Amino acid sequence: MGTARPKKALMAAAILAASAAFTACMPRALVPGKPAVRQGAVAPTVWDSSDPGILVTGGKTYLFGSSNNMLLPVRELTSFTGSFDASRAAWGSNPRNALSRLPAWFNPNRAQIWAPSPVKIGARFYVYFAGHRAGATDQGNDQCIGRASAGSPMGPYVPESAPIYCGLRPEAGSNRWGRGALDPEVFRGPTGALYLLVALSRTTANIGAVRLAADGSVVGGLNATPSTLASQRFPWQDGVDDSRLGPTFLENPSMAYDPTTHTYLLFYSAGDWRTSRYVTGFGRCSTPLGPCALDARGPFLKGGAGRSGVGGLTAFRGPDGVLRAAYASWRQGSESVPSSDGTLSRHTSLARIVTSGKGVSVQAVTLARS
Repeated sequence: MGTARPKKALMAAAILAASAAFTACMPRALVPGKPAVRQGAVAPTVWDSSDPGILVTGGKTYLFGSSNNMLLPVRELTSFTGSFDASRAAWGSNPRNALSRLPAWFNPNRAQIWAPSPVKIGARFYVYFAGHRAGATDQGNDQCIGRASAGSPMGPYVPESAPIYCGLRPEAGSNRWGRGALDPEVFRGPTGALYLLVALSRTTANIGAVRLAADGSVVGGLNATPSTLASQRFPWQDGVDDSRLGPTFLENPSMAYDPTTHTYLLFYSAGDWRTSRYVTGFGRCSTPLGPCALDARGPFLKGGAGRSGVGGLTAFRGPDGVLRAAYASWRQGSESVPSSDGTLSRHTSLARIVTSGKGVSVQAVTLARS
């Protein structure tokens, strides 16, 4: 007969087995892998859409964008390979505004929605967005994150009366309600947990993440301490491919889970969005809260096909489960030119995100035409 094992030995064996299983799922060394560098943008297929945010629900795909001729523009994408001219005609005949009214906390003189991020939580739909807050004393860092909710994907969305996140705690010279936060993205991890990725003001550690509760509220409140995912470090992050890092900002974070390596792909914009000096960077994270290893070699995505100022990349899985990306760009030579009819506005391109290679250190990440 065998001898019964003591409870402590059984517990120790169970802990060791669980630890081994967990370790097997984690990368041995967190590195960016072998992502492509300096890929060129492709021609856009979506008319007058910038800072794209994607909602996939009910087998359909909806694209939201920063304010254009609508406060919160939204449209259904019926194809990932559609015609740019057809998109222009469709928007011209039936532009859709998803937001019912301006949030009460907005500065009415800067009434623009920035970088919306739509998500379904429970039975309702939410859009998180950045906006300029009324009463700011630090005008250069006056944005906070707010949200609005609706019963259907295209709205109308009703905004909440106050912002839900305003970045790092106040400091000397900042606004009394925080140092500022913008460009939100709600990320749902493989276990269903929710996170909010943001760009942070008054710091060089611009890309951060905080936890969200099950109802989508920020754990820790208005100035919850973020985990840093990306900081200003590399010469190309100012949008100029040289050996010097000039004044810059990192923003527009987006994340996708890679089940092959059990890591998280991180994309972010760097440089000045109003100019041709705007590019997209890449990193790889071990969890949605980091740590992350950034690719130091150069931008993941830059101008091409007559486009420049390429950024605002959002990663998403389409209804078919394919990992895709939506990103915006200017017509080269017409960056930040006023364009009330949308002709010279930023437009959106669509692509597939292709990963190959099972090991973290060797996995390639590239963009391909949709």
